[in-house]
Amino acid sequence: MPGEALLRYALAAEGEQGAPPLERADLYRRLTRDIHREIVQVAFPRARALLGDDGLEALTARFLAEGGPATLQYPRVPDDLVVWAARVGHPLADLLHFERLTVAAERHPAEIDGLRAPGPDDALALNPTLQVGSYSRALHSTAPGAPLPPRTAVPQVYLAWRRPVDDGVSLERVGAAVARALGQLGVAPQRRADFVETVCAASAAAAGGGGDAPLRAALEAALDALAARCAVVAAS
Repeated sequence: MPGEALLRYALAAEGEQGAPPLERADLYRRLTRDIHREIVQVAFPRARALLGDDGLEALTARFLAEGGPATLQYPRVPDDLVVWAARVGHPLADLLHFERLTVAAERHPAEIDGLRAPGPDDALALNPTLQVGSYSRALHSTAPGAPLPPRTAVPQVYLAWRRPVDDGVSLERVGAAVARALGQLGVAPQRRADFVETVCAASAAAAGGGGDAPLRAALEAALDALAARCAVVAAS
């Protein structure tokens, strides 16, 4: 089919596109790739601030030269770049992923208008739009003209989710232990008291006994904060 040949030609890696399948296919390929560049410039403001326009353009040029996006669906172009950056081990792969975390929550197809914060008698569940990113540096603190934050031995975990009613997106950094615990709510809803006790007992057993007060306090504080903004919700 001529349309399929044109699509393959437009998306092929540099040097692998072959002969133009149709008249003016070169123009179509050039315009398509220009649009891809413009999308990337808008999609990654933190990376753009760190690299500058020329640096981000160089990153995009390499991405396109090595294959570029797998689809002509323009909203998917930044996500394909994130996948490529992780595959090639680009030094900003984590920052690029971080910048798409809130976008993934915003675009999640789940219907959430019926969600509400949990009451005292409700079992807890996770907002279905919740996205989790774990990185080796505090990426929220990146700033124009400043070096990237140093890498840390402790994972920096971020949650992003879409709130019911106003459809706004929230971003929150949580401790790694809290993030691991919240994963249990993704498996099955639990009553709050049972959830906290289960998590703390498992942590104490893994540590060979000892007090669980720090984890208990961190978990209770996180549940209060996340429930208030409907990252943790009442189970239906």
